[in-house]
Order: sequence, then structure tokens, then C-alpha cells
Amino acid sequence: MGLKISPVDDADLTPRQPPAINPALVTMNNNGFAWRDFLVRLPAECVADDLKEPSLWRKVQTTQNSLRRHDHLYIVSFDESWIAEAIVADADRNRAILARPRITTFPERFDALFQDDVYRVIWNGSGYCVERKADGRRMTQPAATPQLAERELVLLHPQKSGQ
Repeated sequence: MGLKISPVDDADLTPRQPPAINPALVTMNNNGFAWRDFLVRLPAECVADDLKEPSLWRKVQTTQNSLRRHDHLYIVSFDESWIAEAIVADADRNRAILARPRITTFPERFDALFQDDVYRVIWNGSGYCVERKADGRRMTQPAATPQLAERELVLLHPQKSGQ
């Protein structure tokens, strides 16, 4: 009775491909004389290690905000738990290479976002939304503040008529 080992599936060995950054999430903060500053919001699937992959920027490089050597980037993770500050070392039409991104992790939120038995307020990358706990479905459009999202959460519950 030996140990039975299942064969390794080739799909398990393929390297993970980082998602391309949506050009709409790259915002120029400053267009200086020598370099430009950008704010970049990463998609939910991105991890800090993806910043090493030059192809991450392939969609951005075909837009008016295409990155050039010496541009400065302030990169924000989707859940805003960490940021990276980087300088573009080299770039062409298909890729951009960052020179040693400096990662800074943020502490946990001081105040937890509101939730009840059915719904919870979440950050979705562009604002605060209400999500149904049962299936993870987003129930509202993004709001600018958690307080506005809380208000929308309360309105999702049935209200008694004024009689």
C-alpha cells in the first residue's frame, strides 16, 4: 500500500498572467517640465508582484497617458491596503518597466464599514457600495463617502407606509 500520487496537470504549471491596467484608471496629476506624475488605480486581480511585469501596462501604452522614462507613478491597490511609488525606467508602445517600486502597506481601517444581517458597505475601487452578503451582488452605485452608502443600505430595507 504505497502512497498514491496524482499526475500533475499542465494547467497548474502555467505562470499567472497579470491583468492589463485599464487606461481609464490612470490619471495625470502633474505635467511638469522634466517628468509627469500619475495616479494609477490597480484592478482587483493585481498583486504587488505584478508591478515587475512590463506587459501590465500594455493597454496604457496605446493612450495619450502612455508612460515615458522618468515619469513618477503613485500606484494604489484596489482595496487601498497598500500603495507603490515608482519611476518609469523604460517604456515603449507595448510595455513599461518600473525601477524598484517602493511598497507601503496601510494599517487596517480605524473604523469598520457598516453592515447589518443582509447587507454590507464595501469599497469597490471607485467609491463605497452596498453589497448583499448572501451572493456578493452589488446593490447600489458607488457613493463618495461611507455615510452615503450607509444611507442607501437603510433604504434597501422595506419601509412601513406612513399610515
